[in-house]
Amino acid sequence: MNDGFDLPADPRCAYSLPHYRYLLEQAKSRYWLPLVREVANGVPDRSFLLIRHDVDITPWSALRMAELEHSLGVHTTYYYRFHAPFYNLMDGAVLDSVRAVAAMGHEVGLHYEPGFFLERGMDPTQGTRNDIRAFEELVGFRTHSIAQHQPATGPVLTDISKEHPCAYQPALVRDIPYFGDSGFHWREGCVCTKFTHRQVHTLIHPHSWVRDARAWQDVLRAHAADLGGRITAEMEAYVAHVEHYLARRAEFDRAREQRYRN
Repeated sequence: MNDGFDLPADPRCAYSLPHYRYLLEQAKSRYWLPLVREVANGVPDRSFLLIRHDVDITPWSALRMAELEHSLGVHTTYYYRFHAPFYNLMDGAVLDSVRAVAAMGHEVGLHYEPGFFLERGMDPTQGTRNDIRAFEELVGFRTHSIAQHQPATGPVLTDISKEHPCAYQPALVRDIPYFGDSGFHWREGCVCTKFTHRQVHTLIHPHSWVRDARAWQDVLRAHAADLGGRITAEMEAYVAHVEHYLARRAEFDRAREQRYRN
């Protein structure tokens, strides 16, 4: 099956995996490509391109992008939300996808959400600390950095955790050139045109890049259809499970009663 990874790299500045492949190939020839944890405690005096992914909508897009990067020998950093309305980290398939991304050698961390706590009259700093602990217990390993969700409209939290520096710290988004693709629109043009800088930090949202040749509104609607299809498939499987249970309920009841007696 053609998964798109063997397609020629595309130099056109489109939101697509072929262009992302081109971006990575150009970057590899020019830069060291660190993980966030390798620069978050002190920016080294060397040339680098820091690539970060905020997984706002779909972990499946993140997995696909991570697989492309891994096929090219590139490893980057992925941040997942705990309070996203679009996916549930406690769902087995979603959790497996996060662990798969980490197993490839990518960095994984929490995309923390102060707004979730503020909207409920809760302390966002303590809430985020709790989320970090829960996230690490869930994925089964220590994490080493975090990134804030929607920092343009949220508070600046500076004392969350010394062990988890934020990718949005001034040293990484103010002191070096920073380019993000938020809203499917680069403010200053695609990051692939910025490789004249010695040090660059870029934010790339996976959901924006895995469905090319369509308007951004249709990309988001396609993700909604995919997520809806997954829920529908789960519900149909549950329907079949209930039908099976009802057909054999008397048998199951007898077996359960026997277990209680034993």
